[in-house]
Amino acid sequence: MSKVLRALWDGLLLRCPRCHQGRMFINLFNMRRECPVCGMPFEKSSGEITGGMGINTMVTQALVIALGLLGWFTSIPILPLLAGVMLIAIVFPILFYPISRGLWASVIYLTGDNEEPD
Repeated sequence: MSKVLRALWDGLLLRCPRCHQGRMFINLFNMRRECPVCGMPFEKSSGEITGGMGINTMVTQALVIALGLLGWFTSIPILPLLAGVMLIAIVFPILFYPISRGLWASVIYLTGDNEEPD
């Protein structure tokens, strides 16, 4: 269990889940193909990006639903609430992009898919 939690924690911090040292990203939107320290591939094929997109979509939807329910149970006026929810629905996925890709790279590591030959 600690291996799973450690790998997911490293994914949140954008570190390599195998060596816990290498940085996954060069900058906000450019993920390295492999770890600069241990050489582990983060994503071997181009289709593996869809897992990170799925994580990003689900977390964003959960956040938007939670904020929408906030308006149901409070007396916040509807127009400012909708404006805030729309702003968050646009900005949050952009800022959460590297974290969702890091989490997906950790899932790939935990399942062993990055070590399998194509």
